[in-house]
Parts: sequence; structure tokens; C-alpha cells
Amino acid sequence: MNNLANYRHEIVEAADQIARSGIMTKSLHGNLSQRVPNTDTFLLTAGGSLASMKPENIALFDLGGNLLEGTVMPVGAEIIQMHAVVYRTRPEFTGVVHTHSPFATGFACAGQAIPAAYEALVRIGAIDGVPVALYGPRGSEQSANNIAAVLKAHQAISSLLLENHGVLAFGEGVSGAVRANMVAEEAAEILLYSASLGGAKKILAQMIQATRERAASFAAAGSYSSEPAQAD
Repeated sequence: MNNLANYRHEIVEAADQIARSGIMTKSLHGNLSQRVPNTDTFLLTAGGSLASMKPENIALFDLGGNLLEGTVMPVGAEIIQMHAVVYRTRPEFTGVVHTHSPFATGFACAGQAIPAAYEALVRIGAIDGVPVALYGPRGSEQSANNIAAVLKAHQAISSLLLENHGVLAFGEGVSGAVRANMVAEEAAEILLYSASLGGAKKILAQMIQATRERAASFAAAGSYSSEPAQAD
């Protein structure tokens, strides 16, 4: 199996990043996971708070959610399937983050999706916005099925809202999932502000495509530098 110590270190760094980001609720409650490359396993933070996360607080599971290594507290056991169902349903995602980031969770408690009216969502490929997975008790089969239904119905998303609960974000590795959660939270905050000005204006479909193409072209061009290129 791959070097699990390195992946645990990546998760600890991501937990610290999101805990310091300012998007968390005061409890710093949340959980992060990362799929172990070339295996049917994933690592998951097994406690409730992301403050002072340590490698020994990260357990190993198979894609069915069965514990393979480590110890899980009761509050951690409730969210195993929340992560496992993402890896089973959308194997292209290799990192998952769950938080109660307050602005996005406000939309979740209202049962309202976050529309793709904020450019940053479009640029990370979330052109379907941030849809809502219907409520199910945390850790229940109903909750996992509701998450899977949204993942199947919306290909162009990087996060979803757990109705009456919080946010579930996913991406390339745990760092990609953290970024997706941050963008969803930014979008929720900005759209709530825009409501006082008459509501957010949708980005037209052709402009969404143009924005995606432009972002891709700049990424392909690489870094700009005033320094002369070094000869091979």
C-alpha cells in the first residue's frame, strides 16, 4: 500500500488550512478525507474538531465504510458513509471535506441551492452551482442515498448542501476539496449580500462556457515572468 504517513500529513495540513481560513463555525467542527491512490481505501479524520488535528486521529476505511486501521470516536462514526458514498459514486473525486461553514449552511437550512451566479464557482467547474441533498439523519442510509442522488444528477458540481445540516465539498485530493468548500462559502456570502440589492444576476450559459475556456487557456499558458527564459 502507498505511504499512508504522507497522506495523513497532507490531511493534517489541510485541516489546519481550513481551520485558519475563517470559514468555519466557532466549534471548528468538520471532517476531511482523502482516497489512497490506486486502492479502494480512504483516510478520514475521526474526531469532531479540526483544531490541532494529528496523524493518529486519522483512520483508514474501505469504500464500504468498514474500518481497517485506527480508532473512531462515536461522533466520527456517524459521518463515514457521508465520505464513502462520494468515492463510490464519483470515483474521479479523491478528496472530501464536510463543514458547517455558516453562510453556505444558511442556504442548506433554507433548503435553497446556491446558483452559479458567482464567477469563482464557474471557474472551478461548478456550473450547476451548489445543489441541495434532501435531509436524512446523519450517517443514515437515507442520507447517503440522498447524497448519491445529487452526485448522479449533477455532473458539474464541486460541492453540495446537506439540507438542515451543512456542506459537503469534493475535488482532486483533500486540498481540492478544501478549495471547493471555500468557494461555496464565498459564493453563499456574496449572494446573500446581493439579495439586498435585488438578487444575484445569473451568468448566461454562453458566458459560462467562455469563462471556462478562458481559464483553461491561461492555465495552459503557464506562469508569466519578467525574467528571461533559461536555455536548456
